[in-house]
Amino acid sequence: MTLPSACTRAVVVCACLASLLLTACGAPAATVTPSASAVTSATPAAQVAPFAGTGFRTNIPVGWQAQATNQSTTSTASGTGTVLMFLAAPDHGVLLAKTTPQPVADDQLAPYLASITPAGAVDVSPAEPVDIDGVSGVLITYTGGTGSATQENEDMVVNQAGNTYEIALSTAPANFTTDSAALQEVLNSWTWA
Repeated sequence: MTLPSACTRAVVVCACLASLLLTACGAPAATVTPSASAVTSATPAAQVAPFAGTGFRTNIPVGWQAQATNQSTTSTASGTGTVLMFLAAPDHGVLLAKTTPQPVADDQLAPYLASITPAGAVDVSPAEPVDIDGVSGVLITYTGGTGSATQENEDMVVNQAGNTYEIALSTAPANFTTDSAALQEVLNSWTWA
């Protein structure tokens, strides 16, 4: 028995490969049906919206909306000063950032917060340090209002670039945990411009 030569074997292998390629190219393509877990939702994922205020930038938490800062917004926001950001939560919580009418000295930030805490506020915390993008300030929490109008509040002040910024959250007690987490998102994304 004689064995085929190397040349003959190469021709046979090439013929087999050519035959396989022609068969594969002419065969109908397989259809793949995606599984239910691979189907994507028609609703796009909610995204955080950027906010550029005077002297700072931050992100608006998902679900919250920026409100126009007009004269009625300014008068609605407690106290005086210039409102720079007014955010409203779906649960009616309010987050605002404003500058005070006049800068407050660093060593007077805690007394300033005490002076603007509404009369009748209860559970007023002692002033605690806060850091907003590398700038130190102070914050307090308190409960204010009466009956169904009772609000949980977190109020803080910091000095930056010759201005005193006040950042405050006010919301219903039942929503305080959720809304204070949104405030933390704002503070985590805060950068001074």
